Amino acid sequence: MAEQETSVEAGLARLEAIAEKLEDAELDLGAAMALYEEGLTLYGSVAKQLDAAELRVTQLQKALEEQAKRQR
Repeated sequence: MAEQETSVEAGLARLEAIAEKLEDAELDLGAAMALYEEGLTLYGSVAKQLDAAELRVTQLQKALEEQAKRQR
């Protein structure tokens, strides 16, 4: 992995900080565009991690259900 992924919690905190900064009317266009791009990239990373976690939970749930069926 070339880039170290940000934890979901850290990513969400950074996204919140970016959103707050983007609300600043004094922010120049170049800085706003850079923050927006960072936010999009970060959102993609966090969404990917959440999707992977959801898939893992689903897989574990199915495995437990199968195990419970075999024990009956």
